[in-house]
Amino acid sequence: MSFNDEDNNEEKKSDIGSTDDANGDDLCSGCMGRRNALKWILGATATAVIGGSATVLATVKSPAPKKKRQKITAGDHLVYAIGPKSQQDIKMADLPVGQGMLAFPKGKEEHSNLIMLIHEKKSMFYKPTHLNWLPSGFVTYSAICTHMGCTVLWHPKSQRPAPYPHIYCPCHQSMFDIFHAAKVVSGPAPRPLPQLPIITNSGNEIVANGDFDGIPGPLPGGA
Repeated sequence: MSFNDEDNNEEKKSDIGSTDDANGDDLCSGCMGRRNALKWILGATATAVIGGSATVLATVKSPAPKKKRQKITAGDHLVYAIGPKSQQDIKMADLPVGQGMLAFPKGKEEHSNLIMLIHEKKSMFYKPTHLNWLPSGFVTYSAICTHMGCTVLWHPKSQRPAPYPHIYCPCHQSMFDIFHAAKVVSGPAPRPLPQLPIITNSGNEIVANGDFDGIPGPLPGGA
């Protein structure tokens, strides 16, 4: 993949297709880092379910090499990570039950702060999920796989060994149980995806209430 002006223009367009279209190597920042440290991809696709069908949204590119992560703080608004509403505030009505999307904390749009926002029935969640971080059934986890740093996808349908909606990594097929604190149910990921505390404000916007409860992405030195 080259990074000329034509390619940059193409990055701004939405890419419609199935999750099977995603190339694992392209989504894995760790894999790309070994090939070319100056040309790595932040992530790929978010799946939104509309009327029972899955729509894969735009590719997310990294604007700069990795640097020290800006911590998410209470009061940071969540905004669309990709698509025509990119960088606009997310409201509760924007995400019906059964859907998931990628988000960023406003003003802190960087790879390690990419968030998977999901809306499910609150009664479906169990500990060790932080049950007091689920306003009206909205839950947020890091969207960076803990294995190699790939961008994960929202998978609304069941697939073995996760017969329920779950988070899925297209690079090496790790699966995470959103209803039990994003624990790993399959694949090489060594630990769950960190959860982000959120609340809603008087404008029905979704707002962070602090930072992730763990380090997003792979730990330094592995494991």
